[in-house]
Amino acid sequence: MRIRRPRRLAALASLALLPLVAAAPLAARAADPSDPGDDPSNNTKGDLTLLTGSLPSFQVGQQGWVSLIWSAGTDMCDVRVTTKSKDVTVTHPTNTGSFSSLYINSALAETNSDYTAFRLTAPTSAGTYPVEFEATFTRLKDSAVLKKSDNLVVKNVTNCSGNSGKVKETINLQVAPSSGPAVTLQTPTLQVRSGAPSWVAIAFKGNAPGLDSFRVTVTPPAGFEVVYPGDGAFGGLSQGTSLPVGATDSAGVRIDPQDSPAGTYQLPVKATWSGGSLSGTVTVKVVP
Repeated sequence: MRIRRPRRLAALASLALLPLVAAAPLAARAADPSDPGDDPSNNTKGDLTLLTGSLPSFQVGQQGWVSLIWSAGTDMCDVRVTTKSKDVTVTHPTNTGSFSSLYINSALAETNSDYTAFRLTAPTSAGTYPVEFEATFTRLKDSAVLKKSDNLVVKNVTNCSGNSGKVKETINLQVAPSSGPAVTLQTPTLQVRSGAPSWVAIAFKGNAPGLDSFRVTVTPPAGFEVVYPGDGAFGGLSQGTSLPVGATDSAGVRIDPQDSPAGTYQLPVKATWSGGSLSGTVTVKVVP
């Protein structure tokens, strides 16, 4: 069967990826002495090895993408990793659905490495929670199909056949309790020009779960005018109606100092959400 190469995940820009080597021509059966490819003795027993030994700690209710690095003990194809946990919510990439594939390709040459990714949502109670990873794959029976130097961005394994394999690993996720205020104001100062209306972003960071129906209002000083998007009664977050734990998002408002002289002004800001609120102040500098 033909194994399709998975799409790249834009959300994982912060994850490191091993550099690719330029593609080399593949001989029909003969092995290049400088790159012998697979060791035939491993074709029925080589495994996929998990190189990642720990997960980053989360705060209660925090969501985030996590990666696992894997190394191949033999040439393999159709690599699929399923993540599950009794207490931690797991989401796999949308292009694969019920599992995670490798980043570059669903195939991997012997001794090469690649990673899988998944999204975790921590429970709302602090503690240690096991997360289980099950990887399934097919060990390629033909040792000449893949070489370490093959560029799997453009090359696919068209005949994925051989001995099947499976490995299971468990890593604990450490979940820490929330600390400090549920929300912190991340925009201490703004600058606008006198007589010129300006759209500005006021940022907030979420430190606790349950920050839903998030709304922002601003009390304009004397001589100022504030307008919300759509001429509404409040500003909403740019990424949705909720502020996730550990995430920073912003609300846009239009500030018009009108004829206020150049100087420094205090702008009272209030954020509200289901079950809570935060009042703060942003310093606005008006320049000519």
